Amino acid sequence: MRKSYLFAAMLSVSGPACAATVDFEAITDGPVAEGIDVGGILFSSALGRGLRVGDYSPQTIGKGLLVESDSDGNYLKGLIVGGATFLQLSFGNDDPSFTNAGDLALLKLYSGAQLVSTVSVLLNRDDVMNQTIGYSGAFDNFSFAYTNAQGSPFMGGGSALMGLIEAVDNVTYLKAAVPEPASWAFMLAGFGLVGGALRRTRKQAITIS
Repeated sequence: MRKSYLFAAMLSVSGPACAATVDFEAITDGPVAEGIDVGGILFSSALGRGLRVGDYSPQTIGKGLLVESDSDGNYLKGLIVGGATFLQLSFGNDDPSFTNAGDLALLKLYSGAQLVSTVSVLLNRDDVMNQTIGYSGAFDNFSFAYTNAQGSPFMGGGSALMGLIEAVDNVTYLKAAVPEPASWAFMLAGFGLVGGALRRTRKQAITIS
């Protein structure tokens, strides 16, 4: 009896997770503010400047988000309030004139300030948004950068001695499940029933003895 009450209470704790995709189509072209909320993700840049939305096809898929400039090591950051358990994004603008063989797209996942995981994808250097990078696991903020083979954000490189502007689109994430108010109430009621069952069991044991 006690296990049944406890199991029912635990089942009710979390609501269903909700997947979302951010495509930037509803954002006005041009510079955008740091910390802009697009589809539940707060986007910013490492240097606090340089975010821009625009259609740069085929380097984006329709409108995409860019992080300028191409010579100062700037890169993209994102925060998902409440956390997430999955992230995937498309990236482009890997011009072969401004990259070297072995250059990477580098995604870092964090829980607060603690690094959770690092994922890298080798740039195919075709200057088209046709690659993706992703992660499955718990995190609440991330960074995305184009880097050299050693993982250092571009400060200039390639045959033209320039770096790259990160271009991302179709950012899909799965938000972490959170307790719903009704679920909390049901859970507490379940624990109350467990307590009542325990008290009855103890009373019966004392009476029998």
